[in-house]
Amino acid sequence: MKIFRKVSELKKNIVSIKDTGQSIGLVLTMGSLHDGHLSLIKEAQLHNEFVICSVFINPTQFNNDDDFRSYPKKIDDDIYKLENIGCNLLFLPEIQDVYPNGLVKKKIVNNFRNILCDKFRPGHFDGVATVVDLFFNIIKPTNSYFGEKDFQQVKIIQELVKINNHNIKITQCPSVRDNTGMSLSSRNSKFSNDQLKIFNLLGSKIKEYINLLKKNKINNLDQLKIELLQNNINKIDYLEIRNENNLEITKNYSEARLFIALYIGDIRIIDNFKLY
Repeated sequence: MKIFRKVSELKKNIVSIKDTGQSIGLVLTMGSLHDGHLSLIKEAQLHNEFVICSVFINPTQFNNDDDFRSYPKKIDDDIYKLENIGCNLLFLPEIQDVYPNGLVKKKIVNNFRNILCDKFRPGHFDGVATVVDLFFNIIKPTNSYFGEKDFQQVKIIQELVKINNHNIKITQCPSVRDNTGMSLSSRNSKFSNDQLKIFNLLGSKIKEYINLLKKNKINNLDQLKIELLQNNINKIDYLEIRNENNLEITKNYSEARLFIALYIGDIRIIDNFKLY
């Protein structure tokens, strides 16, 4: 696996790849890779001759410096996993390579805003859209792959591609889940033993209520909120049922998901679950 840290060196290599006519699949990550990330790599390998993975912890999408500094970093482990799975190239830039003129974030996308995570993390998706746009312009992949755990993010990136006329196909891939039914997340590696017990209980509770919703045995989430707060969930940002196409609140579950964002200690958990 080739590893590039400089944008200029990466661009030269990409030119040689494209000169051979190979399609390029891109998976953008912030590292601390788990099976969810690796599933995106595998999907990219199925549909592209050359696969690039980036590892870059983007400072402009964090709401506070402590969260940015404490984000898990396991680059040696990441490199081992990428080599083992047969990824062709790792892009591993420094902040100054991505933002040579200083940190910047732009409001590129206006749709799917002021709801869900955007409501509670102002500016987060501006940082996401800005860095994704930068990487798309640098790499110009044929296809790019994103996990459904960050469902609102996928919607915003799909809008970004339309707005900035990127000739890139965005593929959203199902979440890889643990045995409790919760999506895998890099942040989960920070759980203490006690927090892991709370997380496992959370998964069981969510699974129970998903089944009740699918069977139309409950029509609101009030009791679920009460039970979660009683079981050491620190804070709930949102617990909402929304249409997966337009992200509007709905009572029609045929194309709906339950969206959650909550805290165990200071670790934020987000996830979504199909109700059909």
